[in-house]
Amino acid sequence: MIYLDHAATTSIRPHVYEALNYWYSSGKCGNPSSLHSAGRQAHQAIYQARFDVSKLIGADSPEEIIFTSGGSESDNLALTGMASALNATNHNVMLVSQIEHHAILNQCNLLTRLGIVVKPLSVDTYGQVDLFELEKYLKEDNVGLVSVMWVNNEIGVIQDIKSIADLCNCYGAVFHTDAVQAVGHIDVNVNAYGIDMLSISGHKFGAPIGVGALYVRGGLKKHIEPIIYGGGQQKGMRSGTENVPAYAGLGVAAEEIYTDFDKKIAHMYELRDHFIESVQRIDGVSVNGRTDHTNAPHVVSVSVDGVRAEVMLHTLEDRQIYVSAGSACSSNKPAISSTLKSIGLKPSLLDSTIRFSFCVNTTQEEIDYAVSVMAEVIPMLRRYTRR
Repeated sequence: MIYLDHAATTSIRPHVYEALNYWYSSGKCGNPSSLHSAGRQAHQAIYQARFDVSKLIGADSPEEIIFTSGGSESDNLALTGMASALNATNHNVMLVSQIEHHAILNQCNLLTRLGIVVKPLSVDTYGQVDLFELEKYLKEDNVGLVSVMWVNNEIGVIQDIKSIADLCNCYGAVFHTDAVQAVGHIDVNVNAYGIDMLSISGHKFGAPIGVGALYVRGGLKKHIEPIIYGGGQQKGMRSGTENVPAYAGLGVAAEEIYTDFDKKIAHMYELRDHFIESVQRIDGVSVNGRTDHTNAPHVVSVSVDGVRAEVMLHTLEDRQIYVSAGSACSSNKPAISSTLKSIGLKPSLLDSTIRFSFCVNTTQEEIDYAVSVMAEVIPMLRRYTRR
């Protein structure tokens, strides 16, 4: 099996599996809210995980980390949780880029009903946010919150997060970034970049599915209303009995992913460069976004002229090569991508684009096999394409 869909989800790392197994084993079942020793042990494990995640992203304190079920919940808590505070200060304009994840975009109707004015930020043909438009909005409107995805999950564009954060800070707007595809793949430091809130999803870098975190800069948390109510866990920010094994697994993955990080990233960029060079030799195949190292190391968007994405995906699957048609995060029914529309991709290619994504364990041999199969099957598929 050649698995090239790591941006959708990647395998649990060995040490993470060991941590999960430890907490799921007999006798390790204490509720972190219980006062007995088993509860205290579980509570300590959560603190350690919170410390490891805070260290991963360069936060000032473990208390700035709120554990969630994943990136989507973190995004919802960040935006919907801020709605009341934005209305109260009369800074009720929120800016989001046109190529955000659905966890951001699909909140917009709710946010509008809550009194928030949501405005889209344009992107260029590479997916980069227009900084001049951003500053224009910040100058002229009562902007209270800006949310821009750090690394796009479909085309791999890396935003100029430092410049965006600096502009937000200059004009007094809170800045949130969905860093689900950034953490574990590029350097992430909330203080160095000036980030106020940041969303994480564990299953993108070796933790289990169903666990994530939201970083909230100290002092800002008091302005966020929870979206899950209950027993007041995590200081009332996210109620519900804590998932100790998953949080522990996230902490281990956070600690492990940045070990020998430069070496891992160099390896993925080598794979990416080799893949792009090889796949572009196939007639009618093009790469979307930048092909240099200003894009993320693990995501490549490829358009195959004259072949529908779903047909290409299942043809590769028949050869045990697994990729995505756009993003796998929204549903199992591929639809026309708003990201591809926003970057101005030709209409004929909107339904002919697939995503390849790598991890540190991907090999060049796997890349070569995938490209060789594509070179073999694409001419055949074009002959049978309905026009």
